[in-house]
Amino acid sequence: MDFLIIKTSSLGDIIQTFPVVEYLRKKNPTCAIDWVVEEEYASLVEAHPEIRHVYKIASRRWRRTLFHFRSFQEWTQALSSMKKTVYDAVFDLQGNTKSAVLTGLVKAPKKVGFGWKSAPEWPHYFVTNEKFEVSHELPIQQRYLSIIGQFFKDPLPFEPQGVQLRLSDEESQDLIFYKGLSPSSVSFRVMVAFSSKWDNKCLPLSTLKDFLHQIYLKEDCFFYFTSGNSQEKETANALAKQFPHSYSLPPLSFPLWQRLMREMNLVISVDSAALALCGTTSTPSFGLFGPTHAEVYKPRGEHHHHFQGTCPYQMDFKARCPRLRSCKTGACLKRADAGAIFKRYCSKEGK
Repeated sequence: MDFLIIKTSSLGDIIQTFPVVEYLRKKNPTCAIDWVVEEEYASLVEAHPEIRHVYKIASRRWRRTLFHFRSFQEWTQALSSMKKTVYDAVFDLQGNTKSAVLTGLVKAPKKVGFGWKSAPEWPHYFVTNEKFEVSHELPIQQRYLSIIGQFFKDPLPFEPQGVQLRLSDEESQDLIFYKGLSPSSVSFRVMVAFSSKWDNKCLPLSTLKDFLHQIYLKEDCFFYFTSGNSQEKETANALAKQFPHSYSLPPLSFPLWQRLMREMNLVISVDSAALALCGTTSTPSFGLFGPTHAEVYKPRGEHHHHFQGTCPYQMDFKARCPRLRSCKTGACLKRADAGAIFKRYCSKEGK
């Protein structure tokens, strides 16, 4: 059987969709699974060992250059490539207008997606012929699995085991190098992912320093600070200077990032792709949440813990604060106290 998953963005949500691949493979071990994704995230999906083919779209760039011949040519080529295969089922797990266009044009007798109450954007509802409602009370990963489970009429909960992304020979050598940075005298390795696309998801640098200093004194650990661009690299460098046992990592590929996470004793992260990626490993995490709800977005499992910031404006939300992108203070995390975060960190261990 041939299946197509349409999940175009964002990084964290794509990673949270990976258990769907595991589920489909378990239901049909010989199936072929393809994926449609934004080109900027394609390397992540291409590293998944169970994905046969990745279709890349560039919707943001195409919208900016709508009437340019090259954009029109790329769009038609992408659609032509997708339409060469008649899929047994297409799973539109994006649920917006963009994915609705793709779902409507792909050839498949069964087009699966969200019900009317669950669909993020209404056009999605009119291009699917198998629609399933999903509870907004569910963690984000379980929402995607719920749609697939209902499609297969499978009442049993599915517990994903995780995926190991493909690592190149060169990346394997890099892994050996990064592992060797931690001296043998330090037995507790901590990866710190402090950044997010949305500033309101991040702690102030001073608060983060204070929190990490308390962990450093408690654990006598080695910190690996991650970064994804030049600005984040500068911050990572500044943080690394604060601790004798630490290293500022360059931007890593997703497979190398994941494999290095597996070597850690702990990952500390804001609500970002890093935290979702940690959820594909057995490494414990401590997530920092403010304008998003930890019970929805944090990795599953008793070894994953979190701090949830408090909104002083009494904003009530089940998944994401409606003011995530517009709140001028970001007070839920910007005003969080390092001592309170550390206390929460210690309480996870019953201390």
